[in-house]
Amino acid sequence: TMKVLRVAFLSSFALEFLATVSIAMVAVLVGFRLLWGDVAFSAGLTALLLAPEFYLPLRKLGNAYHARLAAVAAAEDIADILEASAPAAGDTRSFRPDGAFPVAFEHVDFAYAEGTPVLHDVSFEIPAGRHIALVGPSGAGKSTLLYLLLGFARPDAGRVLAAGDALGDLDLSDWRRRIAWVPQRAHLFPGTIADNIALGSEGVTGDAIVTAAGKALADSFISRLPHGYDTRLGEDGAGLSGGEIQRIALARAFLRDAPLVVLDEPTASLDMTSEAAVNTAIEALAKGRTMITVAHRLHTVRNADRIVMLDDGHVVAQGPHKELARHQGPYRELLDASLPAAMEAPA
Repeated sequence: TMKVLRVAFLSSFALEFLATVSIAMVAVLVGFRLLWGDVAFSAGLTALLLAPEFYLPLRKLGNAYHARLAAVAAAEDIADILEASAPAAGDTRSFRPDGAFPVAFEHVDFAYAEGTPVLHDVSFEIPAGRHIALVGPSGAGKSTLLYLLLGFARPDAGRVLAAGDALGDLDLSDWRRRIAWVPQRAHLFPGTIADNIALGSEGVTGDAIVTAAGKALADSFISRLPHGYDTRLGEDGAGLSGGEIQRIALARAFLRDAPLVVLDEPTASLDMTSEAAVNTAIEALAKGRTMITVAHRLHTVRNADRIVMLDDGHVVAQGPHKELARHQGPYRELLDASLPAAMEAPA
């Protein structure tokens, strides 16, 4: 990335300098021609106005070079995926739990590349119907745990268990139907708000969509839109604020009515007002479900049943917020570094 940026910036600087000098030379020549009476004023003015446009493609060439290299890098990644062989289909069974179910990580190790481990002997349990928060500094392995839970990758060692069944023994499509996932930045597709809420849920009715939006505190702003739930959105939710997009993502989770809810820093990019609304909706969503939340803002997970703190791929602390905050340790240090003085003391 740094090599690409270095070449892109140098090439942009060179092309901008060349274009600027060329336009200046045109201006000087036009000025002398006007002074000598060789050209009319209208012709000279036209030449001055056209000169920047003439060199505009040259000035854009540096940006095009940067975009080209980024596209080449993306294409290489896509080629790797297309050339990869599909995982061997083993004997898998369907997963049909009755209500909320427990999840557990048993001695899990994982590395994205050989020699660079991300998780080391991670073990903890999530009882059925409880809310567990994963916290820790950036790069601690929180999102990696979610990827393993969602089946995007498999552990190098250890097991991920759902209701006592190893995830590797379950049909992944059937497993994922039991999960409602709200990522850090939910993606909205071009289409109506109703279509975006119903994404991933089959055979839903308009009344069910409105009910889910009401539970996610999204109905109030949707109703104020010109066409309500039929309002068409641009790419990635163009026209809505970050808080409104997250509430639509939560409405998807309510509509899906899955027994396991996974939240990946759902309030990371929101202002305090939007964050409060989203947190209220999350508290309602957690009732009767097993929930896992990844968070950087520790005050957003103070009410979690248990907090699991990761650091450098290891579980370094776990327990309720009050207990962890009461004693000196890695969680207390993270709390002191992240919260204002007024919020540092245990509740």
